[in-house]
Amino acid sequence: MKKLTIDPMIDFAFKFIFGSEQNKDILIDFLNATLQGDEKITDITLLDPFNLKEHSDDKLSILDVKAQLDNGAFVNVEVQLLNQRDMKNRTLYYWSKLYSGQLSESENYFKLKKTIAINILNFVLLNETKNYHTTYHLREDKEGFRLTELMEIHMIEIPKLIDSKENLDDKLVEWLLFLEDPENKNMEVLTMKNAKIQKAMTVLEFINSDKKARALYEARQKEIRDKMGQLLYAQEEGMAKGMEQGIKQGIKKGIEQGIEQGIEQGIEREKKETAIEMLKDGMDIAIIQKYTKLDRSEIMALGSNLKK
Repeated sequence: MKKLTIDPMIDFAFKFIFGSEQNKDILIDFLNATLQGDEKITDITLLDPFNLKEHSDDKLSILDVKAQLDNGAFVNVEVQLLNQRDMKNRTLYYWSKLYSGQLSESENYFKLKKTIAINILNFVLLNETKNYHTTYHLREDKEGFRLTELMEIHMIEIPKLIDSKENLDDKLVEWLLFLEDPENKNMEVLTMKNAKIQKAMTVLEFINSDKKARALYEARQKEIRDKMGQLLYAQEEGMAKGMEQGIKQGIKKGIEQGIEQGIEQGIEREKKETAIEMLKDGMDIAIIQKYTKLDRSEIMALGSNLKK
């Protein structure tokens, strides 16, 4: 067998594995591991099933996996490889689209079903916590009770996952180790424990060996790499321009401050020179103070210097 070089985090491969009719059991196992509900999911309806034939034109408009669970809830699973600084807003937007898309104009709001967003991130989004899996609901600020059960969001941050033996009994960790690196040292044990992960490995091997699937995967991989490169270049350019602008603004501010300070010093010097001339003419200190706005002590000091 050829060395496995397919990354299951590339959305083409991810949807091939988790979004195909023939692989619904794989998605069910992953969802049960992620949602960890009291009632196990036993069946799902894929809302946009993946079909290799439909993607042979290389349009590659593959984004995520959507399904309706057997309890009526809707779920959206999305993979993100690069932090584009908009993940929180993007999550709420996609969640709201799936939630609001359940109804036509004439239907009643009571028909709305629970909607779940699951985001698998290949970067750290939440610096507030070390947990690799965080779950969100709408709650009251002080007492913590939920406003509704209809909203649920999961953030799964792959870089926070510690590849340690004590976590291998966690089914979600098993799946995340597969997504992170399907050839990691624990995969032999994991595929023996979980038949669905073994099946997912078989799907990866198919993509690896099938010419059409491999070509589509590589095209998508190149597209993502190009996009990542453009984004990183834009970030570097932005940082460079920001530094340049900062230096220019600093120089400008320094010049302005220097000019302002010079003007103030010139005015002060002129006041003192005027005061000296008035003292020479024998004018009263109170009058000098009135016209120069200098302190009495400053005027008297100037007078003392004249006598020396």
